[in-house]
Amino acid sequence: MVAVINCDETQFSTVIVTAQVAKTLNPESNTASVLIGTATIANILRDDWMETPDPGDTSFWANPFPASIDPMAGADVQLNGDPVGQKVSGVYFKAALDLQYLARYDLSIVTPEGKTITAHGFLPDSFSIIGPRDGDSLVIGTDTLRAVWTKSDSAETYLVGISPADTSSPAVGWSDGMTDTTCIVPDAAFRDSLGVAVPGEYIFSITAVNGGWNKSGFDLFLAGGNVNGASGTFGCAVYPRPVSVLAR
Repeated sequence: MVAVINCDETQFSTVIVTAQVAKTLNPESNTASVLIGTATIANILRDDWMETPDPGDTSFWANPFPASIDPMAGADVQLNGDPVGQKVSGVYFKAALDLQYLARYDLSIVTPEGKTITAHGFLPDSFSIIGPRDGDSLVIGTDTLRAVWTKSDSAETYLVGISPADTSSPAVGWSDGMTDTTCIVPDAAFRDSLGVAVPGEYIFSITAVNGGWNKSGFDLFLAGGNVNGASGTFGCAVYPRPVSVLAR
């Protein structure tokens, strides 16, 4: 971990990385994206605290860990030895990659200060959704929506989700991570926050993932992740074609 303790012992900083290699089949695209920043949490040892505070103490609730993430510009980012260019400060991106199923991808980052950060993953194999089929329908509150998909070799996790096709819909949708190749979509996905049914078109999608994926910056700050030399995640993912479901 790249970490610096401030001289007044009230701040802690670390480099945060969220990176992904993704093969999307609809529309087809192959991309690499890397987000790099320095996260700083202040007031770790406040002057008015004689000891570590109890989180149950109400005095601990008012912004106990003021934190910020500053984008890191000027890093040297490479994927399998090929450069990934910076788009804006802290955001590195490359499109039109020649990604191969089951291939290993090595991420290398050298910060402007000369620190080296590395990670690797394997792109999962091709797979597809067996059910529901595109255009299937269900009656909210009556039918159960069971999803089934083929196995993707090298996939450690399947991220599944369903959301209304209309972004203005009040339906809450649903998402989860699975290690099996089947799941049941809860009826609550087709209702609003008050439990009222919301008929309409919904999009069901699955992502096969190898490695870490989409943790929040402060989860990474506290938990680490799967990146060497920093806190962060690097994941390789395959997105097959999603399917449309009509809820009535």
